[in-house]
Amino acid sequence: MDIIIFIFYLLVCLYCIHIIPFFKTAGLRIWALPLIFLIKIAAGIAYALFYKLPRYYAGSDTWRFYRLSVEEKKWLLADPLAFVNDLFVYGYNKPGNIFSGQESYWNDLKSNIPVKIMAVMNVLSNDGYYTNIIFFNFLFLFGLVALYKLVRLLYNTNEWVAVAIVFLLPSTLFWCSGIHKDGLILSATGLVVYLFYNGMTAGFGWKKYLGIGVLLLIIFSLRNYVALALLPAMLAWWMAALHLNKKLLIFFAIYGAGSMLFFILPLFFPIADLPGFLANKQHEFNQLPGESGVVVNLLEPTFMSFLRYLPTAIDMAFLRPHLSEIKNASYLPAVAEIVLLFGVIIYLFYRFRSFKVSPTALFFLFFSLTVLLIAGYTITFSGAIVRYRSFALPFLLLALLPPRAVKI
Repeated sequence: MDIIIFIFYLLVCLYCIHIIPFFKTAGLRIWALPLIFLIKIAAGIAYALFYKLPRYYAGSDTWRFYRLSVEEKKWLLADPLAFVNDLFVYGYNKPGNIFSGQESYWNDLKSNIPVKIMAVMNVLSNDGYYTNIIFFNFLFLFGLVALYKLVRLLYNTNEWVAVAIVFLLPSTLFWCSGIHKDGLILSATGLVVYLFYNGMTAGFGWKKYLGIGVLLLIIFSLRNYVALALLPAMLAWWMAALHLNKKLLIFFAIYGAGSMLFFILPLFFPIADLPGFLANKQHEFNQLPGESGVVVNLLEPTFMSFLRYLPTAIDMAFLRPHLSEIKNASYLPAVAEIVLLFGVIIYLFYRFRSFKVSPTALFFLFFSLTVLLIAGYTITFSGAIVRYRSFALPFLLLALLPPRAVKI
């Protein structure tokens, strides 16, 4: 029965891809997007099977989400209002710190959202995990197509290069096709970027403001630092588009001021102790069990500690896992991707070194580097950094492509 349901919904989603105007106007060949969708489903199945291996299953979030969602579906059918209201309540004396990883409503929310989404999907899939992979990737497709549309509009590049960067980077394909938060975050970010660009070119109406606001709230709920990294990048993008001759100065000024505020604000507003939050996050990661842990110095919420830790953060964000850290075959794709990534970056930089940098390219560059450095500062596991880095790679590579124009 499960296979019949799987095939039925696969055909339904393929038909929807064929008829939905947003997908039809993507500029892809008629067979390309359905093929990409099938590849993402295959990657999602590979993700599920990987985490079903005995050595990973016990600590696997994706299968834990599924088990919880089966019970949540029963609750949804019995009492829909209570099911929805549960997203807004917490079982602690207080909601907890918004950036804390323990005993916090906000920390629980990043797991509750995918569980609730899967519970709704379970009604249609008859609790079929693999059928839910189809539904999740159908949702993921909207943000990826939005990002692809923007790339084709603004960049002077071959369509297959754009397809490869947006849809098919190996680690991004794997981590953002499984049932987890990563694909939702990437899709929501793609939609935010697309809506913001349209707002800058065609005007911001209330629908765009509402859409961007809701999407940023979703991103913040799932991975707060990505939403926070978007805000200065979007501000600099908007101001640079208005003052093209000062675009580099604007980006460096905004990020320079932001870096100073990062350390100064806690002196006046202890609730905004972002250095302390990042240091605590690193400490929490450092206490987790795992075979890919890296021995690092503990980060302290001071400027000098962050400065001393910067080489380690860069190493974690861009170079891990090292060749010497390969412990089993699952490390090989990550190491190979690092080598390939730097090869591609060197090629693109050499190939297009003479083009004028656009505000959009600067947005992609500063945003992706911010996300990567935050991950480098907080994550202390070579295995985990591969997953967190996968989100930023498409944006980093897009920053290196030649623009059609430099207006935006």
